[in-house]
Amino acid sequence: MINTNPFPAPFASPFTLNRHVAPVQVKKNPEPRENGMARIVNYLADYSGCGHWRILWPEQVINASGRAISQSTTAMVADPRWYEGVKCVKLQRQASKSQVDFVKHLKKVQQEHGFKIIYEVDDVVFREEIPDYNKFKFAFDTEEIRNNCVEIMDMCDEVTLTNDFMRKLFQSKISNQKVTVIPNFVPYSWMGYLFNRRQVQQSYDKNKKRPRVLYTGSGAHYDVGNKTGGKDDMSEVVSVIRKTVNKYQWIFVGAFPPPLEDLVKAGKIEFHTWKSLLEYPTFIRSLNAQLMVAPLEVSNFNNSKSDIKFIEACTFGIPCLCQNMETYHTAPDDLKFSTPEEFEEKIDWILNKKNSKRYYQNIDKLRKIAEGRVLESENNIGAHMEALLTPYGSDKRTFLKKWNP
Repeated sequence: MINTNPFPAPFASPFTLNRHVAPVQVKKNPEPRENGMARIVNYLADYSGCGHWRILWPEQVINASGRAISQSTTAMVADPRWYEGVKCVKLQRQASKSQVDFVKHLKKVQQEHGFKIIYEVDDVVFREEIPDYNKFKFAFDTEEIRNNCVEIMDMCDEVTLTNDFMRKLFQSKISNQKVTVIPNFVPYSWMGYLFNRRQVQQSYDKNKKRPRVLYTGSGAHYDVGNKTGGKDDMSEVVSVIRKTVNKYQWIFVGAFPPPLEDLVKAGKIEFHTWKSLLEYPTFIRSLNAQLMVAPLEVSNFNNSKSDIKFIEACTFGIPCLCQNMETYHTAPDDLKFSTPEEFEEKIDWILNKKNSKRYYQNIDKLRKIAEGRVLESENNIGAHMEALLTPYGSDKRTFLKKWNP
């Protein structure tokens, strides 16, 4: 039995020589697919929220979908050989003198390899526009840093940022007028998949007697150093929060306004420390809020901010009451307020149990807004790709036209 051919006809036996069978044609290994893909290099300023929203999350989608090969680092590479095959180098919020010198070197390397250089920024870097209450202002509060930022931006082929107000502000401060808006897009894989209409409705029904109102934000929004006499992003609405502390369950994540410390200590305001990006989406959903709020002091700095708080709330199907300003121009008018009195009135209007039918109907409407801002959609990741791989003003920029009419 050991000599029996286990391979029945018409297959050739590997144990016997069959001269009538054509010899096996050995094919050369195909060239790796990656060899024909554009290569992108990003130099990060941080690995926190800004770095993820603007570069790292888009990079994951670019790599996973095979659109290009993108890699990020904080270590500047001077060797010209590193840039072989690179189509774009993106610089996130570079500001130091050594970074100015590196970009000058990069411009020389660019002449050999022909890549594009983009300056990416999601916050205003001009010291005269940064509010004094912002505890991180010190990092940009010198003329040297300001001048470094301007010099680097003027050397770049293009500047990318988050909204049209910010675009116009930057164009008024720098010589480089090639400035492009790419909004922040929410990854479905990070937050979008957590939408649960039934849970939102059940949470509303459960908390009708004392609705839960949520604010998430860092200490940068508060005058923690008492530099402005308490005037900050929350100062105009603090009195409303204190007045309604028994009517609503106020929740703060990350930090809370210093004037409300007594209520936090007394347990009347619910407070949670900041969560990592990995924990954040599921944690926010677990709080079962019926409303999120986004007060801001109206200023050039804040008008240049992204509408992340509104879009995150929409992702969960929850309303977000926003300051009536350029930052939140995408929000419906009935979710905007201008004064403390209007802030209080609209909270009551949104959460009043007599209006529950309207609240239920708005869950899907808000979710639809968020679906237009999903990072993985062709239109949105396409906007990133166009900025990376096409020249400023190119007719091939079809996805960017929506944000840069």
